Amino acid sequence: MRRITGTHVYSYVKCRHLAALDLHLSRSERRAPTEWEEFAAKRGRDFEAVYVQRLPIAMPRYPERDFEAGAAATRELLRSGAEWIHQGVLAGDDRLGLPDLLRKLPGESSLGDHHYEVLDVKTSGKSRGDQILQVVFYTRLLAELQGRMPTHGALILKDGREERFLIADYLAAHDEVLAALRHLRSDLSASRPFLQSGCSGCYHDQRCLPALRQRSDLSLVHGMSHGARAILEQAGCRTVADLATFHPDGPRARGNLDATLLRRLRRGALAHLLGKPLVDERPRAERFENGAIVHLLTDAFADRVLAIGVLHPAREDGAFRCELPATAADEWDALKRLVASLPRGVPLLHFGETLPRWHEEHAFAREADPAIEARFVDLGKRLRAAAVYPRAVFGLADLVQTALGRDPLRAGHPGAAAMWLTGDDGAERLRAKLHADLQDLAALKAAILDAAPTVVDDGEAAAGEGAAANGERAGSAG
Repeated sequence: MRRITGTHVYSYVKCRHLAALDLHLSRSERRAPTEWEEFAAKRGRDFEAVYVQRLPIAMPRYPERDFEAGAAATRELLRSGAEWIHQGVLAGDDRLGLPDLLRKLPGESSLGDHHYEVLDVKTSGKSRGDQILQVVFYTRLLAELQGRMPTHGALILKDGREERFLIADYLAAHDEVLAALRHLRSDLSASRPFLQSGCSGCYHDQRCLPALRQRSDLSLVHGMSHGARAILEQAGCRTVADLATFHPDGPRARGNLDATLLRRLRRGALAHLLGKPLVDERPRAERFENGAIVHLLTDAFADRVLAIGVLHPAREDGAFRCELPATAADEWDALKRLVASLPRGVPLLHFGETLPRWHEEHAFAREADPAIEARFVDLGKRLRAAAVYPRAVFGLADLVQTALGRDPLRAGHPGAAAMWLTGDDGAERLRAKLHADLQDLAALKAAILDAAPTVVDDGEAAAGEGAAANGERAGSAG
């Protein structure tokens, strides 16, 4: 029986099926990490190493992966009253925990006149629920060992700040997750994949994504949720082709699913069958022909903007300009110069929250012109609202792939941007990636926001459904 670890708790909060696969499959069945994933992991390890260097730490010594010996060595350190224990091993009946740090506190326990609490070192800028539950998991194991539940747990964030929280606030949620993990460990079939934003970066993506396509799973449909999929399947609608022709008689037949939502999901199913976006009817007042597109490449770990680019006018053949700020102090002036190079008052089109959030964080300390922020227009929100797509879409890469049929990573993965700067051609690669993303945004604007509504006639819809049915039969035969 595989032991449940803190990593399983962490995974479960992100994706139930990810945790289930990790409980049943060996690490050798994961895809290999990419170069930039390895780079990010190393930065995390280096950050932890630098943080613990300043502490008087003790570490349990034991043969590699002999966790029973590691747990025994950790118990000795706990009883001896070591001030800090790094990479201790906490073992329970069916659980195994490897917390980053255990800190000694005054207060009686089965160890003596002292006890310990758990701290985990993270590279995020703020705490998340999955990180907190991981600490609570370790704390449960620690409490069983020392005969006392610590009052608090803590996360060390990337700025070195310690964020403490009450363990009691999260015990009920932890116990629910642990019970679910035990159920998944006993029955892998209790979990199924669901297409979501984290799938493209998951080490099981080459297993789950083909399986979803083979089954014509409802989660492939743009706008689908876990709840909507469950309701539709209970109503007998189990594939994308089923959904495209699903016309229930009344609320009960549709599982009381909202009628407006069902119509949009059905349109998403049709888009999937036809293999193209279906542009919706909407007011055409804002076309932004004279707008400029602004795009950032960032390093989230370092809280840095690595490159800022503009494309004006907002067409693929528009003029491209960019700045690569050398330091964080140069970022604000770089944006000001790029905006100053544009015609006064043109809309500043961007994708997502990166630009407005960055601008808001810096505006208080700078001589910010309120008129600049008023010109921001989020293309991401407008693109998602203006059409239904052949597949569920989450970020820019999904939109580029599904709406344009292009490789969104042809100039590289945005997650690799910080890594590029370690090479001689880093600046060139940043510029190429910026230009490619800006051109993709311009092409999406033209293909979706500037396009006429899509009219699908009965013959085209029937052809799409027939193609999907043939594909499903071929998949079943294979």
